Amino acid sequence: MNKKAEKFNIICLSNQVWDFPLRTNKRHVMERIGKMFHNVLFVDPPINTGRLFLRHILQGRWSIKRLITQVYKDSEVSIFSPLNPHPGYKKLAYKHSERINRVASRLFSKDKKTILWVYHVELPFLEIYLKEIKHDFLVYDCVDNYEAFPKYDTEEKRKWVAGQEKLLAERANIVFTTAPNLFEKLKKFNPNTHYTPNVGDYDRFADIRNSSTRVPSDLKGLKKPIVMFTGAVDEYKFDKNLVKKVASDYPSYSFVIIGPNALKDKDTTKKALGFEGYENVYFLGRKEYTDLPKYISKADVLMIPYQLNDYTVGGCFPVKFHNYLSSGLPVVVTDLPAYAPFSDVCYISKDYNEFSRNIRKALEEDSDDLAKKREKVASQNTWDQKVNKMLSLIRDTIKRI
Repeated sequence: MNKKAEKFNIICLSNQVWDFPLRTNKRHVMERIGKMFHNVLFVDPPINTGRLFLRHILQGRWSIKRLITQVYKDSEVSIFSPLNPHPGYKKLAYKHSERINRVASRLFSKDKKTILWVYHVELPFLEIYLKEIKHDFLVYDCVDNYEAFPKYDTEEKRKWVAGQEKLLAERANIVFTTAPNLFEKLKKFNPNTHYTPNVGDYDRFADIRNSSTRVPSDLKGLKKPIVMFTGAVDEYKFDKNLVKKVASDYPSYSFVIIGPNALKDKDTTKKALGFEGYENVYFLGRKEYTDLPKYISKADVLMIPYQLNDYTVGGCFPVKFHNYLSSGLPVVVTDLPAYAPFSDVCYISKDYNEFSRNIRKALEEDSDDLAKKREKVASQNTWDQKVNKMLSLIRDTIKRI
């Protein structure tokens, strides 16, 4: 951490709320930037004041102070949660921009440059935000292949989101991308585009395979070996049929799934997920991020059973991958382009049969030497290293303009 390097005011327009049930790359990046003595204002996507919002209030996620100010602080980051009381998005874009400027003026240092750091390419009337929010430098941090989202199921919808992304990429002073195909796509719009892949929370997950922590109650009694996945169980990434295949191939293994149902703010059941007939599949639901090491440490193999489709192949690099490597445990994955540089520390599977074989192979080959090799790679791919690289690239760009 370089205390002498130039510090910035940063306004982050996110497409996921700060207190999202999974720890996202946006939060990892902004938390670390905040700890590096920069001023960070993380702006949640505008929240519609409907049934979901009422559920959040009933869950105690909104204090009276937050309801009044819509601003709260976590770690070294200030979070602004703008509320949408009506669907007039164009008027709200001006209103939210004005409020962002007002909150920023209270929190920011006048002697620092202000960076507008945008993740939320799908934000309605994005151009208004780019025009109205006061900033000196614009970053587009691309973490998804948005055109391949299932909700963009018509040519018109795909054209709209592609136009949003082209606008943002061309206007940005610098573009960051988290997957190889995202880099190839966006460098056509902006020559100052860089590949900054997702990394891992090394210090949190390092060497937990040797942890002596107590077995969580919902893992007690499960047969070994335990093959585990942690993360959202969604329709466009998570491959349920692949999990059913390996569960059938290895009826004496325990397959544990930990995470929320897709990105929805609701719980679900094993039956609803389609695993009712699989006695060796255990769905434990959502766990706090801070509790994940306790669960992962009791696994024998970690898997990322993602589908191979336009979304995943076109722009997916799971954040969990380097967390898994940090643990030292063997990791079995499907054949996403982002994994190619790490073929010697994970088991890349081109089809269902190879994925199944790799689970057995991972168990048979596992050793302390391989664990150390995986941990070493993870130690070279951390959030602090990534953030330092991004800030260095920003400073270099500022010098040139």
